[in-house]
Amino acid sequence: MKIGDQLQQQRKLHHMSQNELANKLHLTRQSISKWENGTTLPSFANVIAISELFGVSLDELIKGDVALMDKFKDDGKIKLTKLETIVIVGFLLTMIVLVSIYIIGISMSNVIDWMSGFSLIFFILFAVNINRRKFNASLNKKAVIFGILLLVSILVPFIMSIFSGFVEEMIRIQ
Repeated sequence: MKIGDQLQQQRKLHHMSQNELANKLHLTRQSISKWENGTTLPSFANVIAISELFGVSLDELIKGDVALMDKFKDDGKIKLTKLETIVIVGFLLTMIVLVSIYIIGISMSNVIDWMSGFSLIFFILFAVNINRRKFNASLNKKAVIFGILLLVSILVPFIMSIFSGFVEEMIRIQ
């Protein structure tokens, strides 16, 4: 039985609406609906939360759902989607860039100027490398790299401006 069917069966067995389940899992009703319809698959963390909520073993939930099992196994490791890879690696690279900027002592205005230009370039390169109809499935390695660089180029100036505003306010208070 597919995870969507299993989820719907458990939800109805526990007399819950999609909205009630979504609230308990801190998600949207649309996410629950997409899982039940088989449009998307829940993350591993959400499968665990569903298992705990309904008191059903993970084996019972995912047994027979080949697509979900394929998503979760790769030599015993959880496979990240390409979009999850972009976000996780992007945030890690952002932290590395921020620490490097601090250590080297590059001025904030230079960083913001550079990153603004890079943001546009990386966005264009990212957009050129995606198929909008099947976004996640169509992300090739170049698109993942450009997506990561896009996220970093957006986050670095944003975080630096927040930090700058915080420091300026602290100086003003003293």
